[in-house]
Amino acid sequence: TDLITLADGVATVAGELEASSLDIAGNADFGNEIYLSTDDSLISFGGNFEIAVYHDHNKGLLFRNELTTAATPMVLTLQNKEADIAADDVLGAIDFQAHAESQGTDAILVAAGIEAVSEGDFSSSNNATKLSFKTAASEVAAEKMSLSSTGVLTVSGAITSSGIVTGTAFTAGSAVLAEAELELLDG
Repeated sequence: TDLITLADGVATVAGELEASSLDIAGNADFGNEIYLSTDDSLISFGGNFEIAVYHDHNKGLLFRNELTTAATPMVLTLQNKEADIAADDVLGAIDFQAHAESQGTDAILVAAGIEAVSEGDFSSSNNATKLSFKTAASEVAAEKMSLSSTGVLTVSGAITSSGIVTGTAFTAGSAVLAEAELELLDG
């Protein structure tokens, strides 16, 4: 049998194809894995190859905007194609997990994450969204801190600072007030 067959303008490859260079003018449909088997491999995007994804040997991937002009940052946008965003819909998420941890059980659960979560139904005049920061102790990661669309930071545990915390309109809880009152009485 032939390795490559052509029917209706579509080339079909049976088995593995090894080539030092392969130019495809149209779409490519791969039925299984794609292997880039050399360190520092590169995938380029755009008519001028201006966006690149590099293999960072033994670390991961590097995303880079190759343009050298001013104000050309690398932008990574997580998009959701849902047509009707309702309250509490997750627009995008980044999860952190040690899926191959040999201890199993809790050790292989999602350990941390960041999510963008809608705060209400989206409309032509509303896209209110909070950032949810999740961590785990012995569980699937759950929200421990969030930043609302109005800028309200909510933390479920204590806040520890090694420096001065500044702001313009603090509202202190009763425990904080009690400690401050004690300092005033002692001072």
